[in-house]
Amino acid sequence: MYKPISAVLIVLLLAGNIYFYLKSREKPAPAAEEKSRMINKTSAVSFTAKYAVAAYNLKNEMIRVDSSRNDLELYAAKKKCNTKYAFVINMRIPSYKKRFFVFDLKKDSILDSGYVAHGTGSETFRNELMFSNVPDSRCTSLGKYKIGASYKGMYGFSYRLHGLDSTNNKALERAIVLHGHSCIPAKAYDDYPLCFSYGCPMVSVKFLQVLKGYISKQGKEPILLSIIY
Repeated sequence: MYKPISAVLIVLLLAGNIYFYLKSREKPAPAAEEKSRMINKTSAVSFTAKYAVAAYNLKNEMIRVDSSRNDLELYAAKKKCNTKYAFVINMRIPSYKKRFFVFDLKKDSILDSGYVAHGTGSETFRNELMFSNVPDSRCTSLGKYKIGASYKGMYGFSYRLHGLDSTNNKALERAIVLHGHSCIPAKAYDDYPLCFSYGCPMVSVKFLQVLKGYISKQGKEPILLSIIY
């Protein structure tokens, strides 16, 4: 009585295995191919959007850079910070332009400049950037910073940053530091955007060495850095 039933079950199992084996060798279903095309299309749109740069006036932005330098000079005198050098980053200037400036406060002159990335969380691809002090936001934070101690971390030689304003006072908690990376060019660059950081002011390895030359002279009076927009 049980042998005919067993035989039927075996036949059904074999037939099912053969069916699924043959189906696995067929081409993907049209729905899967359509999904693939949609993903590729979305990626292409995102890639194109990266090149939308907000209109800006370099002359006006440099006036704002100089104004920030003046604010840092006054703050340094009051708070016993370094009155010889100061750093200003203007995030309104697109990342393929030099927007990290080293100032000689005594002579009111720019000593050096370099490229610097903004946080991946700050990029909206809508001709504007957004900023945040929230942990895990991967955004750049605006405001004044003190250059802290150096250390060797995930990205090699780096400097800790101490946020001095309500807009960046979680810098240490967020591990926002000044560091270098090979994806940031040291020479002329004409494409937007540069690679992104996780919120840190990330510069080229070569420019970090330039900054190191100034920071090594700060002594007990820390150099100030201001990030503006």
